[in-house]
Amino acid sequence: MVIRKLWQQIILTGIVAIPIVAMGASATSAQNLYGAIARSRTTGDKGYSWNYRNRYDAESRAIAECNGRSGSGDCRALLWFRNACGSIAESNDGGAGTGWGTTTALSQRYALESCRGVGRGCRVTRTICTDR
Repeated sequence: MVIRKLWQQIILTGIVAIPIVAMGASATSAQNLYGAIARSRTTGDKGYSWNYRNRYDAESRAIAECNGRSGSGDCRALLWFRNACGSIAESNDGGAGTGWGTTTALSQRYALESCRGVGRGCRVTRTICTDR
């Protein structure tokens, strides 16, 4: 009788605990928002995305927007970020660098540092942030 009662308590605890753990996992993943920046190598056109639920969708959207603008079909995602900001800096001679950070200023700083490694006269041309 004691063993049966113990098993009932274990089963009841498991039934209650499993949905709570599952709810916690979905709440955590629901909090993440992704963004991306894509760029065409031949035309320099860009595409952007923000507030997507996963990296794949964010990158796909940025690439599609870029290809729609450039018509070249060679757009590639240069950067993806989660719950943050992303920036792109471009040089006078066609180079580009990207960076992400928890603030606009930080993402811009990293983008400029990255750009200076491939070109001169770098300036930030766009910064986007997720809502989280």
